[in-house]
Amino acid sequence: MKITRILVAINSLNGRDAAFERALALGRAFGAELYLLHAVPVNERFSFRADERLERMADMRRRAEDAGVRVQTVEQHGDPGEIIELHANARDVDLIVMGGEPRRGWRGRRSVVAERVIRRTTVPTLVVPSDGAGAPAAFRNVLVALDLSASSRQVLEGAVGMTAPEAVQLTVVHTVQGVEADAVQSPARWTVPEYRTHVRADARRTLEAVVSAVPAGVPTRVRIAAGTASTAILDHATAADADLVVVGRSRGFRMLGSTAVRVLRQSDVALLVIPSPARSGRIERQRAA
Repeated sequence: MKITRILVAINSLNGRDAAFERALALGRAFGAELYLLHAVPVNERFSFRADERLERMADMRRRAEDAGVRVQTVEQHGDPGEIIELHANARDVDLIVMGGEPRRGWRGRRSVVAERVIRRTTVPTLVVPSDGAGAPAAFRNVLVALDLSASSRQVLEGAVGMTAPEAVQLTVVHTVQGVEADAVQSPARWTVPEYRTHVRADARRTLEAVVSAVPAGVPTRVRIAAGTASTAILDHATAADADLVVVGRSRGFRMLGSTAVRVLRQSDVALLVIPSPARSGRIERQRAA
């Protein structure tokens, strides 16, 4: 994953901003330029706490420059989600880093702005917990969820590239979806142990073929799950004690929310969402000779 320019969505004037801290660490690791963007919501006056805002942005600029990281700063008044997407496209950035700003509601833990960004942008987006304190710890346990579409290799490469400067343990999981529906439609077939074993083994062979591209020095585990993708991802992230979850995002819009959005709403760990460049077909199954 090539990272030369990072857009950092600044969303806190109190204390250290978690998105900035993570982006600064990435900027040092990859030699990337930071583009600090503070989007002042349209329901606030642009002059509200303007002095504090300018002082905070100036402090971030100084810290980046002291660390040897190139930096630009900008402020704009309007809808934060639209402004982030606009600047990401205009600046041709390789990565967006933003805070999660969790809230509680009928849809659980979520961030409205982050949801809007990951639904619409074509740029990989890293959402970090907003309550992270101090310098961010390295990503050590990374969970990568693959749907075995043609973009799966891109998602895996993005996960490895993002964590390349750090020693990581990768857990790569694929959820066999549609199992429950198949079981209802063809209960007799699904109760046959050999059929269940065949479905999971077929998925494992395909997943292992994708994972074979991971550099030899990166410890990697392969997991096959069944059921709902978001639930499986969250369960495996907990089991692996993951501090970063990486998922892909198709270009199709789902009214009830994509897997990436569901994970964002319910997870407390950093989430990297890598959009698919196009609608993808299934990877050709790797069958044993």
